[in-house]
Amino acid sequence: MSIQLPYRLGKYELTRQIGEGATGKVYYALDTFSGREVAVKLIDQNVLADAEFNEGCRKQFLNEAALAGRLSHPHIAAILEACVTEDAGYVVMEYVPEGNLARYTFPDTLLPVGKVLQIIFKCCGALDYAFRYGIIHRDIKPANILVVSDTNVKIADFGAAVFYQTQVTQKVTVGTPAYMSPEQLGGHRLTHLSDMYSLGIVAYELLTGVLPFRGRDILELFNAIAKQQAAPPSSHRPGISENLDKMVMRMIAKNPDDRYLSWADLALEIAETGRFRAFQQELSDSDKFNILRTSDTLREFSDPEIWELVQVSVWARLPARTVLLREDEPGQSMYFLASGQMKVTKHGRLLNVIHAGEYLGEMAYIRRGTERQATLESLSDVTVAEFPFAALEKLSPGCELRFAKTLLASLTDRLMLAGDRIVRMHG
Repeated sequence: MSIQLPYRLGKYELTRQIGEGATGKVYYALDTFSGREVAVKLIDQNVLADAEFNEGCRKQFLNEAALAGRLSHPHIAAILEACVTEDAGYVVMEYVPEGNLARYTFPDTLLPVGKVLQIIFKCCGALDYAFRYGIIHRDIKPANILVVSDTNVKIADFGAAVFYQTQVTQKVTVGTPAYMSPEQLGGHRLTHLSDMYSLGIVAYELLTGVLPFRGRDILELFNAIAKQQAAPPSSHRPGISENLDKMVMRMIAKNPDDRYLSWADLALEIAETGRFRAFQQELSDSDKFNILRTSDTLREFSDPEIWELVQVSVWARLPARTVLLREDEPGQSMYFLASGQMKVTKHGRLLNVIHAGEYLGEMAYIRRGTERQATLESLSDVTVAEFPFAALEKLSPGCELRFAKTLLASLTDRLMLAGDRIVRMHG
């Protein structure tokens, strides 16, 4: 579909092209009703006119788009609207301003290894979340992983593979076969393990700047994917660890049964492979997620809600005998103790000992504008997550409500403990 910009599509004002794929062009647009920035993908007419793209395909795409539109995850780009007829088609998506990962797939623009691991870890969580809703992406590639900022990414284009699943053998650019699994090229039934393979190809390319399988034409490429063994990533980029080599090679194993059994297994392997061990080094987002996810205090939170907490928190590792909060000082944040122990004192007298998995400084959050009621000092090396009050206000309503419920439970436990102590003192 050829259009003259600016172009009006219903309530959407399209002003500039921001991308192009096998099935159409993507435009920056403004929702003139809400004022929201969006991305609008216009489906090419030749795709809609293709005899292979029949009414069944149109219904399948709309069904998948509708299902994907109900996904709510920090690392999935939201689908806001979709329409496909015989003559026209478009998809309206959340606008993500910083482009996609394709620019980091060249030897001279590679990201640090640690950042690649963080990106792949977050993609694992997003694809696992979608898989639980019965959705397989089928077109994971750098161009479909959008950059919000740094390693904060969102996967886009769920359901779009319907457009070209019957066309993949017609031209190399359609369906991006370089990222397709052997079983996908063979026309077999796909599972989440096919997406895992594709994500492994993305990881390989982000780490090395080259694809593991290449060919002079599509038949040679297909043959390489089906039969050739890839060289380990470290052969292209010195310094990549043996464990990372093994992890990526397992992701792109030709037999699906030889890959990781689940997204959770892969995520755990990524976290272990990329773990930061030095005390001074900053905690990675995957470390933060795993700490919060395994905390009994936060067991009722969903994975997307845990990611919300990761994104609004500021983390620090502190040595023993560090004062975190002082009584009578104003409070603008509350904290979560991820590891270690802290003592609570008032006027120099010990009131309590806080253990990992407990909140700190929550009274200032509940009663805004009040000063700190006690001093908190680390008894050992500790890891703490700080939640500024202004950041907590940005949580989704469901996450904020769950957060408030855990605070209430924490306060109830402490009141009961204080009551027991008073009884013992006067017993």
